[in-house]
Amino acid sequence: MTNIIRCSLLLAFCFPWLLVAQETGFRPITDIGPVTQAMVNQSSATQSLQSTFVQEKHLEMLEEVLVSHGLFYFKKENNVRWQYLDPIQYTILIHQGKFTIDNDGKVSEFNTNSNPMFHEINKMIITAIRGDFVGNADYNPTYFESENQYMARLVPVSEQVLSMIETIDIYFDKSGMQVAKVVFSEPGGDFTSITFGDVQVNKEIPESKFELTN
Repeated sequence: MTNIIRCSLLLAFCFPWLLVAQETGFRPITDIGPVTQAMVNQSSATQSLQSTFVQEKHLEMLEEVLVSHGLFYFKKENNVRWQYLDPIQYTILIHQGKFTIDNDGKVSEFNTNSNPMFHEINKMIITAIRGDFVGNADYNPTYFESENQYMARLVPVSEQVLSMIETIDIYFDKSGMQVAKVVFSEPGGDFTSITFGDVQVNKEIPESKFELTN
């Protein structure tokens, strides 16, 4: 299987498009300074994060929404574990420059530094979760707010990235400025939303959590 096909399958399973800025209750933010500063402060203060998640994959070719549940772990600088528990067993690890996929016992490993496409996927995931996109030249951001949330919409600058993902929408709860939901948007109308729950910040996560043995 070529790397392009692998990347396409990964994005099709994991990540997204579409929740528009006109989503009910959201409006443009006129003074973004205090909001972006709060995002920067929270990102700097977050050393680790763990939570449950619900992923909803919307495909143009299907009326049914594909729903998955699992556990998520993040630890600075760039350690990520997506552990899907149902409807299938599937784990994605980002650790020490490697992108590892365990599909029910079938393991594939990629070097993110030597593979440009997986390098971009790695950057997109880390940027979305860490919320450290403010001032990042790789994206053009616009900001919106509702009564209880802020939303940052990131449009990739790179044409290569745009061929995979058109927008990344990141939702922050106003109460604690934690990432509550991420929506990755693909060309053609498909999109995936990932909603986080039971979020625990700066709780100790062992390094072994980012290895397949755990």
